[in-house]
Amino acid sequence: MDPEEMMSEMVNLCFNLNINILGKKTIKIKKINASTLIGKGTLTDLLDEVNLKKLNLLICNSSLTPNQQRNLENFLKVKVVDRSGIIIEIFAKRALSNEGKLQVQLAEMVYRKSRLVRAWTHLERQRGGTSFVGGPGELQIELDRRLIQEKIDKIKKRLKNVSKRRGIQRKLRSRNNFKIFAIVGYTNAGKTLLFNQLTKQKKESANKLFATLDTKISRVFLRNNLSVGLIDTVGFINNIPTQLIESFKATLEEINESDYIINVVDINDINFQSKINTTKKILRDTGVSNHKIKNMITVFNKIDLQKKNFNSKNINISYVSALTGYGLEKLKALMTKSI
Repeated sequence: MDPEEMMSEMVNLCFNLNINILGKKTIKIKKINASTLIGKGTLTDLLDEVNLKKLNLLICNSSLTPNQQRNLENFLKVKVVDRSGIIIEIFAKRALSNEGKLQVQLAEMVYRKSRLVRAWTHLERQRGGTSFVGGPGELQIELDRRLIQEKIDKIKKRLKNVSKRRGIQRKLRSRNNFKIFAIVGYTNAGKTLLFNQLTKQKKESANKLFATLDTKISRVFLRNNLSVGLIDTVGFINNIPTQLIESFKATLEEINESDYIINVVDINDINFQSKINTTKKILRDTGVSNHKIKNMITVFNKIDLQKKNFNSKNINISYVSALTGYGLEKLKALMTKSI
């Protein structure tokens, strides 16, 4: 992904957190400074800009080590958040179910444990004042590592039970020879809307990043009383924080254990090819076999926004509009052939 695309993506991430962006800057780093990421000269220029624009938050569109984050904050005298922190913050904002909240809380605590950033009012308060980017709960306090670790261990134990329960459900489906298709893809590609169209469900979908964090499964009727299971999963994004991948293991297991994969792609995105590559990389990193990735169905969505016909000689490609329902019968036929 090129720098311009990465910057555009970060702007969109900030928009989803209602952050007012007063300036953007792309910095070429010849040699990474271990203590501050960027060199002294660039850092001094950045300080001048922070003071001139009276900024109170600096977002780094890459990962920072705990030391780099602290050193930047000490030098610039403003709050500093990296890409991982922003993405985790959005996940925390979107989580609705108990399981989703547990997964995000785990990612938050693993991220915070080494940083001890000043952003919590009390560890027992559920999402109260736990924002990375400020808010009513921001207090200058030192967190107790032991208390954080205890909560991490408790959450991991509860999520382990979730994983066991899902494993039992998968075994039951396997005994009945019930085939499962998992919907994957970049965030905001229209996965949940497609899920709703195929399953006749009314799960919440929205034109925003990470609208779906909770795995949903339902039945899709194909033909001649043949039915399969369809799973809607969390959206992907470039450089997804490792804490989130680790925390969402139970969710990602559903993709790994599915029989087939459907990759939903927004055909109107000029960077859709790089996002397809990102999706494939994340699938590989989470243990999905190359065979399953190679044979997955690619669904180019949102074709209603373009005034032209789409055809492909590739048997694993389908063009649809999840909004209007166009192309769904052809997709169902493709799913049937896959079985």
